[in-house]
Amino acid sequence: MISNIKRIFTDKTFLVTLVLAILALSLGTIHLADIDLKTILALLTLMITIAIYEKLHLLRYMANVIIEKCQSIRAIVMVILLFSFFGAMLFTNDVAILTLIPIVFNIRRQVKLPTIGLVSLMTVYANLGSAMTPFGNPQNLYLVSYFHLDILAFLKLSLPIGLISLATLFIVLFGFSKAKIAAVKTPHIAINLTQVIILVVTTLIVLMGVLSVISIWFALIASLACAFWIKGEIVAEVDYGIILTFINFFIIVGAVSRIPLIHDFLATYMTHNTSVFTTSVGMSQVISNVPAAVLLSKFTDHVAALYLGVTVGGLGTFIASLANLLALRQYQAFVHDGTVKKFIRQFTLINVVYLVIFFGIGFVLVTI
Repeated sequence: MISNIKRIFTDKTFLVTLVLAILALSLGTIHLADIDLKTILALLTLMITIAIYEKLHLLRYMANVIIEKCQSIRAIVMVILLFSFFGAMLFTNDVAILTLIPIVFNIRRQVKLPTIGLVSLMTVYANLGSAMTPFGNPQNLYLVSYFHLDILAFLKLSLPIGLISLATLFIVLFGFSKAKIAAVKTPHIAINLTQVIILVVTTLIVLMGVLSVISIWFALIASLACAFWIKGEIVAEVDYGIILTFINFFIIVGAVSRIPLIHDFLATYMTHNTSVFTTSVGMSQVISNVPAAVLLSKFTDHVAALYLGVTVGGLGTFIASLANLLALRQYQAFVHDGTVKKFIRQFTLINVVYLVIFFGIGFVLVTI
């Protein structure tokens, strides 16, 4: 727990949002209702459940099993990108990145991989894949709660952009070599079948809570019970800094949205699908897509345009998505050969290219 507290107060994202929250309080007023309790509880429940998956190394186990069967660089890249895409759908984009980047660097010891390009694309597809489900990322979780979307309503929003994203994934594979490689050896990971079964049942309960089929409090209790049953220390290891950062977002947005100049501008401008879409894409580049979703939701009922805007807006700058910053931190942790600046340049270039492409795709989707 002490290490977790230390991690919270050395988390630059949390510290920056804390300072901004304090500053926002001096500029405007907030109401207790600005902090969406359902979203906070759903996020906490998911994080506890995801922490259990991480503790049991399930995503890494599945990725390792498949990677060991790969016979070419293109096959390895395909598996990593697909696991990034679908892993983000089920376990959030952050977990996909945290799990797969260590795998990439482990494989790099045996096979020459285009690491910078691969990590960059992996992050892009983690962001795009996470958009497919209500629990894939924090902004989806918030939008589902705020606009009271059921699973069918959400899938109606997410399937078009999700299927297009998946199609581009298979297209980009043609840029990688088909050269044959020797068999890749990955670290052995032991799996306890009983624990996995209990965790799967718990996950179903959690998802029902997130989707408001059952009370979110019941889902939270189920996730806590599972965590304590498997290993009590899991609850202490959850990154509560993300929860506190999200509370800061709510405080910032609540105060800023009541500043007359900003309130009047957004209330006047956010009236059409195209203006909502372009504003949410642009704002995501500057303040990140999570606070952009929270702020702009107060001024529009064009949920499809807002969803597409913050989804596309997660591409582009490192600020655009918390997952992008996490990828940079992970790369810095594993690489000590002076290529971080090169990574920043190539990562940004790849993301900007995807931003331009998906801005066009998103613009078409909001206008049809």
